[in-house]
Amino acid sequence: MPESKIITSESMVDNHDLRNELIARTEVLDKVKKLLLIPEMNCMTIRQVADYYEVDIDTLKKCCKRNKDEIILDGVVTKTPRVFKDLLKGQDVPLVQNQTNLVIQIDDNTRLEIPNRGIKCFSKRAVLRIGMLLRDSKIAQEVRTQLLNIVEHTAEEKPELLTQDIDDEEKLQAAIGKAFATGDIMEFATAAQAYTAFQRRHIDRIETSNKLLTAEVLHISDRKMFNRVMRKFASTLHISFGVAFSMLYKQLSYRYGIDLKKRGDRKTPYIQYIKDDEWDKVQKVIVAILEKYNVNVKEFFESCSPTFKEK
Repeated sequence: MPESKIITSESMVDNHDLRNELIARTEVLDKVKKLLLIPEMNCMTIRQVADYYEVDIDTLKKCCKRNKDEIILDGVVTKTPRVFKDLLKGQDVPLVQNQTNLVIQIDDNTRLEIPNRGIKCFSKRAVLRIGMLLRDSKIAQEVRTQLLNIVEHTAEEKPELLTQDIDDEEKLQAAIGKAFATGDIMEFATAAQAYTAFQRRHIDRIETSNKLLTAEVLHISDRKMFNRVMRKFASTLHISFGVAFSMLYKQLSYRYGIDLKKRGDRKTPYIQYIKDDEWDKVQKVIVAILEKYNVNVKEFFESCSPTFKEK
């Protein structure tokens, strides 16, 4: 049996192949902190990236220099003031051309200065790559934590991607027990704090799941609304419409024993065989799958229906 990979935050910093496996998951950036991209350009200047990760620009430059070849491949280009002016032409973005630079007022709090020689700009993939490489940035560490959550939720599809959660929890509990037995108050406090931080990593996800899985979040029995939800469901998980329905049917059967394929034939959509008192189970299955893939359920349903309100 091949040896399983142990996935940790440090793994991302040290493992090039792992970073490549996770580089497409740029959605985690906005989950951690609002990502302010330059309008019409979908990129950030080097100073914006430094501000995002809350590090000084020299630290970011050193990281980029050490990992130059890797980061450049994700999308790093030098853009001149002319490029900015051409792309932002006609947009409601104030531009002021000075003798040495171009000043762009993105919003009340964001002012960019583009030197005449140009400035390096980073795509979202490059920004995520940096988050997997910066060791000491708290924002980067949280980005890696979000990526670890995704790894955990995809462990069934990719069993070689396993986390060290069980072993880590046992070690943390053992450390608490050892400190308690020796009577070392400081060591006990440190061990307890580490264990609390470990548990807090999942607390928001668990609370959201418990609340949404035990409540009706949206009435989806209306066919138009249901189709809208399923289209969004497929798009969000980056799967086809057919695969989305197959996933739904499989989970209905597994969780509630509702085998729609036995209720009708393939000539008509199986979903039509859902009974009136089973729609809440359909809804809960959708919520459970979204939660498994670390999708914000409230935002998902808000995007499906502008009149959505949490009960």
